[in-house]
Amino acid sequence: MAKTNSMTAEDILALAHSVVLPDADAFKALAKTHKLNPEQLLTLTRTLTDTIEQIKRHAARRQDMPDSETINGRAKIILDLLNKLSTQITKGRSTLEYVQVPENMGSLGSMLSFEAIKEMDPNIQFEPDVSDFVAQQKSMNLPTSLIELEYQFAQPKLMFDLANRADVLIFLIGKMQDQFEGYVAEIPNNRGGAPSNWVRDHILFNLACDARLIIGRRPTPSVNAPFEKLCADVLSALGLEIGDHTTAIARMLKKYGSKVNF
Repeated sequence: MAKTNSMTAEDILALAHSVVLPDADAFKALAKTHKLNPEQLLTLTRTLTDTIEQIKRHAARRQDMPDSETINGRAKIILDLLNKLSTQITKGRSTLEYVQVPENMGSLGSMLSFEAIKEMDPNIQFEPDVSDFVAQQKSMNLPTSLIELEYQFAQPKLMFDLANRADVLIFLIGKMQDQFEGYVAEIPNNRGGAPSNWVRDHILFNLACDARLIIGRRPTPSVNAPFEKLCADVLSALGLEIGDHTTAIARMLKKYGSKVNF
């Protein structure tokens, strides 16, 4: 098994390139051990498939990564600009409703998912019924594509944007701020020592995000809790030495608990 602690940055990068999805028998064993129904097993399979693909893509990018001083400097500059932009939008929100030419009215809203709009306004009441659309597509022998679905139900999102342009802009900028704030926050903490094992941490993070769909409950850092046991078995199935994964889980949940609805 590959160790997941006391590794150099080069070791972790090599681990990212070598990690592979467990085979069908391993997934069956996980399902049996954790009493997963077929839908839960499908979610676990999808989560790990996506996670490994993300890890390999990130590893490929890291090979061509510029020096850390250049990266850190650019991140700080962009974060500063985003903070200034957010401040200006907040100050001028009463005028932003009018800064839209007719052909672009509501265009930002059309790019948002319904989930994003729900995040901005938890009390909003629109749940489009797609059954008629699906039936119509089938009757015409047309595919029920996600792109066509988005097009058909764009109107509620356009109207939301028209009524809440400043909030939409602040929401989009806020998402970008989160990305850069998270990175910049880590810069002062990098004072030597063993590097963070981002392969293991990314696996744990994605399992936590889908924990309620996989094991039917929220993730907790408790030893021998369902989530901790799942993480241990998944790491083992991936051929990774478990190591002190409980500390990694607790650190991850504390770090992202206020930003992610685990």
